[in-house]
Amino acid sequence: MTKLQQALVTMNSFSLGIILPVLNLVLLERGASLQTLPILMAIYAVTVLALELPSGVCADLYGRKTVFLISCGFQIISLILLIFSNNIVLLVFVVIFNGLSRAFSSGSLDALIIDQTLALYGDSCLAKVTSRLAILEGSGLAAGGIAGGFISYLYGSYFSNLILRIFFTAVIFILCFIYMKESVVLAEREETISLFIHLKKGWEIIVSAPLLRYIFAGVFFVGFFLITIETYWQPAFINLSSASDRTWVLGIITFLGFLAAAAGNSISQKILDKFSNYHWCIYNIFRFILAIGILIFAVQQSSIGFILGYAGIYFMLGAGNVSENTLVNQVTPSHMRASLLSLISFITQLGVMCASVFSSIMIKRLHFTGLWMITGLLLGGYVLITASVTYLKRGLLFGKVVKELQQDNSCEIEDSLQPGNELAHHMVKMPGEIEDKDELTEKARADYEYKV
Repeated sequence: MTKLQQALVTMNSFSLGIILPVLNLVLLERGASLQTLPILMAIYAVTVLALELPSGVCADLYGRKTVFLISCGFQIISLILLIFSNNIVLLVFVVIFNGLSRAFSSGSLDALIIDQTLALYGDSCLAKVTSRLAILEGSGLAAGGIAGGFISYLYGSYFSNLILRIFFTAVIFILCFIYMKESVVLAEREETISLFIHLKKGWEIIVSAPLLRYIFAGVFFVGFFLITIETYWQPAFINLSSASDRTWVLGIITFLGFLAAAAGNSISQKILDKFSNYHWCIYNIFRFILAIGILIFAVQQSSIGFILGYAGIYFMLGAGNVSENTLVNQVTPSHMRASLLSLISFITQLGVMCASVFSSIMIKRLHFTGLWMITGLLLGGYVLITASVTYLKRGLLFGKVVKELQQDNSCEIEDSLQPGNELAHHMVKMPGEIEDKDELTEKARADYEYKV
């Protein structure tokens, strides 16, 4: 990654971090309530859902840079409206434009940077570049979070946070417009293809890679849990803390959360490099520990426990996200990358919308603890079911391949089920992770690809 790319990613995350520690408090101050807050989040999610896929397709067909610049424009409009808002009606337009910005930004800048880096250094750097992006984003959010908390505390209002967010967004727009080039990616497009063909190719990729379907389900549940945490952690901490006027503490918590996410990103990348053939197993482990962490966080009754639980959740979230992004990018061709990343964001927002509606209805009955307990149980259940299905499928597939090899007499299979056997070693890996399938016969290999 170039210094410009790193600067843009970090600055974009930093400017977002400035507003995050107090965003829900700003909305509550400008006309929202605990009941209408999740409704605003649902409107935001619906907006993102409506334009997530179209924006990703536009990024692939017409340029990632152009789409990202459009997202910056929508963000500035949203912030200006928020400054002048004093009722729920204006806040609806605020979250709509914020959703438009999110839809057009998701996948566009990341896809451009990933493609340019892979073009220069090859596919072997995929895990490193996804990890690097995650670390830069997490670090920027962490620094912006602590800055945003102190700024609101020093000035006694949230106006300065909004102004700084507008300023940095404008700077990012100018830098990207003048210096960011897209020639590396555009050169790969030998001819313009129709929208129908593009969508058809994307569907073929999803159908041919069953691993994506499991990841899509996980993305939905992560979106479901994440919005319940992000919507209510600030008022929950204010209720828990004995010093509710110290908003700078919110900045500290945001900083620790994103710093923990960046640490999780870094550690995950090292683990993935060391165990390069077990990405799916690592992903499942991280997500299951995350589910346990949510349950522990939900029952905290002290400020220290709350802060540590929040940081622990984001540590495991960051660790799991790197393995998730690596798995997705491994099966995604360059010309479809922005579209697939937008689809991931689309599914996340679908989970956000469902959780927002559920939270709005159940918040008075379940309160914060009940909501977080339910999301933790849902995520943990997903991991257990998915892991069980995939391991059962691998066991059945292993037996099928061994049977085919026995019938064809294509290789020696004595002691094939004993520890150390090469075929058994390969078949215990997740589909898509086998290093050398030439050891299998053509018939067995074809059967493997078809069944998986």
